[in-house]
Amino acid sequence: MSQSPGQSLDKQTTIARPFAIEGIGIHSGLLSKMTVCPAGPSSGISFSKDGQLIRAVAGNITRTERGTTLGKIAVVEHFLAAAYGLGIDNLIIEVEGEELPILDGSALPFIVALEKAGVVRQSLDKQPIVLSRRLLVESGSSSIEAFPFNGFKVDFMIIFNSLGEQAYSFSLGNQSFKEEIAPARTFGFVEEFEQLTARGLGRGASSENALILSEKGAVNTPRFVDEPVRHKILDLIGDLALLGRPIKGWFKANKAGHALNAQLVQKILTA
Repeated sequence: MSQSPGQSLDKQTTIARPFAIEGIGIHSGLLSKMTVCPAGPSSGISFSKDGQLIRAVAGNITRTERGTTLGKIAVVEHFLAAAYGLGIDNLIIEVEGEELPILDGSALPFIVALEKAGVVRQSLDKQPIVLSRRLLVESGSSSIEAFPFNGFKVDFMIIFNSLGEQAYSFSLGNQSFKEEIAPARTFGFVEEFEQLTARGLGRGASSENALILSEKGAVNTPRFVDEPVRHKILDLIGDLALLGRPIKGWFKANKAGHALNAQLVQKILTA
């Protein structure tokens, strides 16, 4: 990992004014509320819960099953992906509840709220991470490769019995995240529902906040024909936000999930 002086003259950003969002959590099924506030240059993104400040960095990951948990705050990845997609560097989020609200299951409501709050430039330059060599993380048949690249690109492929193979290639641009990735909802399979709820997961899931799949295909209407793989890219971007800084690289992911995403982040930080 290297940092190139002058690599980016872009200024760091935060929001102009605070805002609050509330809704149910997808796993607990309970109401939660988050208040998003501006933060100073180079402070990064942090969550505050019960008087404890939890920085949005890889070292604070405590769980990666069906979402990414920081400390005792679950499902942070959709909000972090929205902030990353808009290039927002510094925020503090006060959380009341066990997890962030799932809203419609995508990152789009967060994008809309952040844009409405106003994105403002700050005094210090962004300090992007620039990959200097190829990195690889693997687990069984799943893998993610990261390559040096002067930009941000993700190629992702998934295979599920009821979906077949889905693949999508995404390059981060001015509006590309908002249009191509942010609307893609989290997804789950009808056949898994009882097993998940028995483990305390998915208790707030419904067709209002997720793409529901069965052996015959989608139960509710997909937003894209390849919505699941686009959501996987959303999740990866949210997890890469836990690097604590923007990154330049080309990521090729094959059947990866939150646990492997977290391994990649750790490998980048120690490379």
